[in-house]
Amino acid sequence: MRISPRTVADAVSARTADRARPRVPRPQMFWIKALYVLIYASYGATSSYLTLYFRRVGLTNAEIGILLAVQPLAMLVAGPGWSLLADRFGIRNRLLTLVLGLSPLPYLAMMATTQFSGLLALTVLSSVTMAPVNPLMDSAALAGLGAERHRYGSVRLWGSVGYAPVAWGTGLLIQAFDIRLIFVLTAVLTLSACLVSLRLTQDREALPTAVGHALGTLLRHPGWLGVMSSYFVAMVLQGVAYGFANLYMDQLGASEGLMGFAQALSSVGQILVMATVLPRALLRWGSERLLIVSLLFYGAKLGIWVVAPHPWAVGLSQLLNGVSFGAAAVAAVDYAARNAPPGLEVTSQSIATGLVSGLGRAAGSSLGGALYDGAGPRATFGLFTALGVLAAGAYRVLWAGLFRVRPCVAGQTAAVPPTGAESDPPAPSGRR
Repeated sequence: MRISPRTVADAVSARTADRARPRVPRPQMFWIKALYVLIYASYGATSSYLTLYFRRVGLTNAEIGILLAVQPLAMLVAGPGWSLLADRFGIRNRLLTLVLGLSPLPYLAMMATTQFSGLLALTVLSSVTMAPVNPLMDSAALAGLGAERHRYGSVRLWGSVGYAPVAWGTGLLIQAFDIRLIFVLTAVLTLSACLVSLRLTQDREALPTAVGHALGTLLRHPGWLGVMSSYFVAMVLQGVAYGFANLYMDQLGASEGLMGFAQALSSVGQILVMATVLPRALLRWGSERLLIVSLLFYGAKLGIWVVAPHPWAVGLSQLLNGVSFGAAAVAAVDYAARNAPPGLEVTSQSIATGLVSGLGRAAGSSLGGALYDGAGPRATFGLFTALGVLAAGAYRVLWAGLFRVRPCVAGQTAAVPPTGAESDPPAPSGRR
């Protein structure tokens, strides 16, 4: 097997850079994990039940679909702007503190209105303030892991640890009391995360090069389009699976407690998979193959909703979220981190987990809302089941043939051999 010198040089330089990058001190990693717990706990208190709240105040399914689509759209517009600001001036952790302090305000204001126009405006505001939170957290976690970036899942799982009990407990709480309590819980948890973020070390390094040049380097990277487009399709499916799960279970007669249990089960699946399977799978298969696995599991999950329209069947299927969403999230974060130019780490994450993910979830939510009303839930989920399976097959064929991109494992940089150079496909194992 002949390997291009350029491929070897790129892989060696990527590993050297990772080893040279200092790890965050252990106390800092503790606070980063605490941030994941609190912020995802706040998601469990509100995001799982927003659609239910919108239905309770009298909105139609089409209006709910619009509100679900607006959230990621606002994030994808605001996220890269926030992230460029953080990278350009080296204020990543302090920006995180600022947006966490502002984000509870629009949620608390939602308690005072039931009109679609008012809820639309507040949804946009909440999405804008929360847009940079995940890219900033992920960037801090990856910086802390250094050369052990493939272990990102073991840090991200703490988000699921926070999400699961709060999602379940919130369901039981609103079943007994007022559903508007979700906004109070979110405010308390987000402000707690704001205080924890003050314990993170202040950033000192700003972007060392021109923003336009750095962005051009990132977007011209070989394989970027293929990986990000597959992640986009996965997030279309996530927009449907996440946005309409509780609405579907409500239509099937499920209680709020069962809905909360289903969301908790989803997090349990993520914890188990991220702690055990995904770190090894990422090293062995790389981001591209993980995304194919994600698409297949989204198809399986939505397929269960079609063939078994029962509250418990839909609820138990949430266990598959550990692989469907977990694999997609880990693959996208790792790929964006490996290919980020120096100083553009947060912006790279924002493009992947903000821009691409936002567009995908917005497309899934808006299209899903329209189909849900017009064709019915089972036909809607059947169409998206087919999308997941067909997309997985299509990307497998494209990566094996047309794209000719070497699957990239964690800790290495993808490279395209110079014209005329010969290189064989990599072995299934990419362990270092």
